[in-house]
Amino acid sequence: MIKLTDILKERRVLSVFDFDDTLAKADAWIYVQKGGRTIKKLDPAEFAVYDQNPGETFDFKDFDKKLQNPRVIKQNIELLKKQLDKARRSSRGARKVTILTARRLGLPVTSFLKSLGINAYVVPVGSSDPKVKADWIEKQINNGYDTVYFMDDSPKNTKAVQKMLRRYPKVKSIVKLIKESTT
Repeated sequence: MIKLTDILKERRVLSVFDFDDTLAKADAWIYVQKGGRTIKKLDPAEFAVYDQNPGETFDFKDFDKKLQNPRVIKQNIELLKKQLDKARRSSRGARKVTILTARRLGLPVTSFLKSLGINAYVVPVGSSDPKVKADWIEKQINNGYDTVYFMDDSPKNTKAVQKMLRRYPKVKSIVKLIKESTT
């Protein structure tokens, strides 16, 4: 028997945006190190598809600083603003909008967004491991979110989230791999 409360129940929507090369680009490098020395540097787009070789480690020091020469990716920033507006207008707890960044520190992202007049919840996961973002989203699903939108420029991250979402067939989702440039 279908109950009226089931029909009227509002979905709980989680909108998750990556930051670097999804919402904005900045001058920052990931330094590939081997044997204690830097052997190459990658921008976030190159890092998103880079396959780590044995013995290599990554140094993300540029991502712990104020953003250098930030450039918004306009259409994605506009989408973020729309999702934040929907969250403000929805009933309490029905919508959550999060910037989920691999950065260790959220302050550079928060400060930049505030300079644009955007007040967004920023979660720094402090890891480039795609599973960490997927695990964070899974925790939100376990907290009751039944609709998930995820945008990221990394194929590794989008694949990890899609794989996790397969365990939740009742969760509606859109996972979008971003391939945008600044305008």
